[in-house]
Amino acid sequence: MNRKIVFIIMLFLGLTSMAEEVRFTMSAPDMVSAGEQFSLTLSLNAEGEDLRMPDLPNFDILMGPSISQSRSYSVINGKMSQSVNFSYTYILRAQSEGTFTIPPASVKSKRETYQSNQVTIKVIKGRQQATTQSQQGNSAAGQANNGQAKTGTVSRDNLFMQYEVDKRNVYKGEMILVALKLYSRVSLSVADQTIPSFEGFWAEDIEIPSAEQTQTREAVDGIIYNVYTLQKKILVPQQTGTLYIEPAEMVFNVQQRVSPQSLFDDFFGSYQNVRVPVKTNRISINVKELPSAPAGFKGAVGKFSLSSSVDKTDIKSNEAITIKTKISGTGNLKHIAAPSFSFPPDFEVYDPKTSYDYNASQSGINGSTTFEQVFIPRYAGKFTIPAENFVYFDPSSQSYKTLSTNELNINVEKGSDDQSTTVVSSISKQDVKYIGKDIRYIKTENPSLKTRNRLFFGTFNYYFSVIAVLLAFAFFFFFQKKRITENSNLALVRNRQASKLARKHLNAASLCLKNNQRDEFFEALSRALWGYLSDKLTLPLSELNRDNAQATLSKYSVEENTISEFVRIIDICEMARFAPTAVNESISDLFGEAEMLISNFEKQIRKKA
Repeated sequence: MNRKIVFIIMLFLGLTSMAEEVRFTMSAPDMVSAGEQFSLTLSLNAEGEDLRMPDLPNFDILMGPSISQSRSYSVINGKMSQSVNFSYTYILRAQSEGTFTIPPASVKSKRETYQSNQVTIKVIKGRQQATTQSQQGNSAAGQANNGQAKTGTVSRDNLFMQYEVDKRNVYKGEMILVALKLYSRVSLSVADQTIPSFEGFWAEDIEIPSAEQTQTREAVDGIIYNVYTLQKKILVPQQTGTLYIEPAEMVFNVQQRVSPQSLFDDFFGSYQNVRVPVKTNRISINVKELPSAPAGFKGAVGKFSLSSSVDKTDIKSNEAITIKTKISGTGNLKHIAAPSFSFPPDFEVYDPKTSYDYNASQSGINGSTTFEQVFIPRYAGKFTIPAENFVYFDPSSQSYKTLSTNELNINVEKGSDDQSTTVVSSISKQDVKYIGKDIRYIKTENPSLKTRNRLFFGTFNYYFSVIAVLLAFAFFFFFQKKRITENSNLALVRNRQASKLARKHLNAASLCLKNNQRDEFFEALSRALWGYLSDKLTLPLSELNRDNAQATLSKYSVEENTISEFVRIIDICEMARFAPTAVNESISDLFGEAEMLISNFEKQIRKKA
């Protein structure tokens, strides 16, 4: 018996010690129409008494308060706690238009008086109510088989859906914020949906904040709707002209009242689910061409900052250095091209590695794009990597801005395996052993003697040696000069390495194919083809497009079917990146076709070049 009493006392102490801080809150819709009924709720997480409401001169109290309570218990780390919640609900009606503030209410709890927050309600002009759901139920079209829901209609005054865009007149590469919203005054659920692919745009989903995932209230033409944000995206136009956001389509199950059809039906009627299709309008976007661009512009649009650095400046030859360039800001970060640094000819340079760190939000795409490029100096000396310009277009000022990296000075000391080291091999002397003899063998035949003062100068061997040395020096000088000239001709170097670099990109695409990384595969494949043509045709990548690529390939007498195959594969890659659902091509077959295409380019371009 004593144990039970102790347990009850400990339980009571545990419950009281874990009591929560008293909270007293008031909530109501932030927008209603004049004459509309709505609920005002007061919530208290403790037992209370003497509830006092403020004066409500602009509202009629139709009912209340209705009181409800709930209790819950929990055990955490052996300690039991309870929570209690009381709700006091009033039904109010707004008398007239305007913005009104309801002052705090008060309540007593645990010998203390607590006040709630105040709420502000906007009352708009009421409009004659739309056709009732019961009337709409009678307009539903034919009955489906097997007891399925009817397909019907609901007045736009009760249900509609629309796209909202922040701007419709933009530059190519400028970001557009798009939101798909549902406006409803009926009870519904989603049955089916079809979202467009946004052809011509690069699209990035925006995570909808938790505050927007619940319904809000908005007034449209005097009618208040419950509004749901279904989708948000950042769109970046990839081409100029008039682009379209095609309609989104959704099918909702809507409950509608059915009037009694006979004496045996319910006198007040009944409800049935009706499948209601809803469709947005088609939105047109005018995409303008960017103004005439300065040298060095590669398509970056937004507002950016730039930083660059190397991991070390004092090294030995044949050691690797990494130059890191970081572009931060707001804009089309995934479409920024890597900087093209001017490295000394004898540096071995590798393709840059690109990484992205960004997030899409209401303010656009914010973050950074980082390029890391490895290069290896092969010879000792002091080298300078000139500053590289980064040019971008700022839509807010409608002008181009130029940022520059720092000039980088590299001090390279001679390494142990420096390729310039001269290696001299010495011939070891051999000792002569005489076994069982103390003196050399005495030769008995007549020796042949030569005149001692006869000189090598002027002999045949002398002139032959001089000519051989001069020829060797001439050949060495010629080939060394040719090598220096070729290394300084970056266009020639790029032309010769085009196939090798394309093979690297194709290997990357093959790896993405094995790992089932679809988006990365198409990006690597596109980079391989465009990069190959840029190097092979000596055209800057920023100036290379479908039209001048076809024209230049024709000048090099490339066959028409090869050019058509190139255009087809590029179109598939672009469609896969911006409209994935529209691509039906087997990506493994596409990879083989891309390999064959580059092989054909190598054969056909070489004949003309």
